[in-house]
Amino acid sequence: MNSDFYLNQQKLLASSNWYRWFWKLWGIYVVLFIFALGIYLIAVGQWQKVALAFCAFILGRLIISPLIYLVYKKERPYQRLNFKPAELSWLFSKITERHNSFPSDHAVSFASVSMVILYFFPVLGSVMVFVTILDGLGRVVLGYHYVWHVLVGWMVGVLSALAVIYWLSPVLFTR
Repeated sequence: MNSDFYLNQQKLLASSNWYRWFWKLWGIYVVLFIFALGIYLIAVGQWQKVALAFCAFILGRLIISPLIYLVYKKERPYQRLNFKPAELSWLFSKITERHNSFPSDHAVSFASVSMVILYFFPVLGSVMVFVTILDGLGRVVLGYHYVWHVLVGWMVGVLSALAVIYWLSPVLFTR
């Protein structure tokens, strides 16, 4: 996407409360949905599946993404185009000077958890995939990432989930 897209999105976000609220919810705060889902699954006795999702998150978000950042530094749209995103969160989406946009950590996190949930709970997982897509779109609209940063984040998340399911499922589900 070109520079005009991001600058136009910032104008729309600044001028429309509904538009800003919608993308702020999906691009920043929907992560609270994942926490609530994890608590629910633990409460109904599915802690092993939550543990697998957490391991996929750790692998993708805390191991693979930082390794990519070491060798491949990419600016965020707001850094390259010199604007302050219309929506910030002190906890989930801070302004940073570091060039660590590639891959999108939100995309890695959501995709890794969503794929584990999809594997064990297809209906709930389908909802999670939809949420993952909306979160990725929100990250682009808000000016935190380029589309290809989100796409690669999704790929890293899916591969992390598949690796964890393949290697750790036999350990957690064998008596």
